[in-house]
Amino acid sequence: MPEKRSLSKPSLSKPSLSKRSLSIGQEALWFLYRMAPDSPAYNVQAALRVRGALDEARLRRALRAVVERHDVLRSTFTETAAGPQRLIGLPDLVPLQVREVPGVTDAGELEKHVKAFGDTPFDLTDEGTCRALLLRVADDDHVIVVSAHHIVTDATSQWLLLQDLLDAYATDTAPPPLARGYDDYVRGEQELLGGPRREQLVTFWEEFCADTAAAELPSDRPRTPRPPAVFNGATCEARIPDALVPRLREAAKRAGVTPFALTLGVFQALVHRYSGRRDFLVGCPTTTRSGPGMREVVGYLVNTLVLPAHFTDTTTFGQAAHTAQRQVMRAMKHIGYPYALLAGEEPYSSRNPPVRMVFTMVAPGRLEPLLMRVTEAAARGTDTEYAGLRIELIDVPQLEGQFDLNVEMRQSATSLTAVFRYATDLFDEATVRRLLDSYVRLLTEAVDDPDAPVAGAALVTAGDLDDLLALGEATDW
Repeated sequence: MPEKRSLSKPSLSKPSLSKRSLSIGQEALWFLYRMAPDSPAYNVQAALRVRGALDEARLRRALRAVVERHDVLRSTFTETAAGPQRLIGLPDLVPLQVREVPGVTDAGELEKHVKAFGDTPFDLTDEGTCRALLLRVADDDHVIVVSAHHIVTDATSQWLLLQDLLDAYATDTAPPPLARGYDDYVRGEQELLGGPRREQLVTFWEEFCADTAAAELPSDRPRTPRPPAVFNGATCEARIPDALVPRLREAAKRAGVTPFALTLGVFQALVHRYSGRRDFLVGCPTTTRSGPGMREVVGYLVNTLVLPAHFTDTTTFGQAAHTAQRQVMRAMKHIGYPYALLAGEEPYSSRNPPVRMVFTMVAPGRLEPLLMRVTEAAARGTDTEYAGLRIELIDVPQLEGQFDLNVEMRQSATSLTAVFRYATDLFDEATVRRLLDSYVRLLTEAVDDPDAPVAGAALVTAGDLDDLLALGEATDW
């Protein structure tokens, strides 16, 4: 194992200022950034409340070491004749901001501070891609926040970054250099797309998605003919009843599918029932963090799989789950083809994106000890210990407005929470709340009777139905 370097000793190596190529996904995000530079829709953040004494100078050394380890965090972006490129800056491009918030002990008030910090737009051409904040509530009460633009991170990367930060703080030593970096990922993508495999991938996706359009739901307002200047969004979420969670996992096991396939199949059933469409496409953001040495890399390592769904009048919940699992497995074999290229020759300006809704599940594993601990503790409503610190999760809405609807199922050992992020240009909160309630109802029915036809499932309770029917009985129209 490489010897760790003391944080008190500055690195003698000079950072490269050469231009670096972008991945296809980064190019798409660069286009979206230039279209709406003031939008926070692609800001990703992670925050922890830390109880006990905290050494600010030691935390600053740890941050510098982590930023030095992951060069994407000290990047700026520029447009050249050859297209957008990435420039690597110095580690001090990401300073630690400190704000005093004495007496602000209420969790809701702290969340407002965290969200305001995370929603601050990035200037990718000058400021960079990442920022860190320390909120000082008291000498023994702090909040650590790390925010980065999606062009250099993803959900897994953000927690790897925070985990590296706490590890470096605990040991007061710099982690060893990475065996591989994000540039290796970009080169691998370029080799794939420049070789014979590309045509095979193109053929698969053309056939896989043939004659099927992106799913759309009835909206409260018409879709604007031009892209918005800002991707406006909000979030609704609901914890799946705890008693249903073990039954859901058991039902999936009996059916021979994964819990993810079951929850995805039910979501597709929900879209079918609300939209009336029998055939449609939804997306599934999936990690591309594979291969030796990539597990510890911070970067944009996600690709969206485009999954066709097909329903008939007799399709059951169990059949929907099996179809979802089969489609995911087929798509995963072809994950190397970037989602951004599926829109055609003008992928970033397309008026008809491959998908308008996405569905994913976040389930921390043993390779993500920090995320696993804070997720489990949050499900119990407690804090936990990591790297000698007492910590608890501060979760705030983020990544809102990217899609019509972005569903994230957050799973722990004992809980499951459905998070519905939605475009407020299209939907009212009440509409999405009804949609979320209907999803929980369908999920319950699928667990109770997987052989039940999707077409016959009730979307609302009897009481809600009476209220809706009463709207049609008014005499003052």
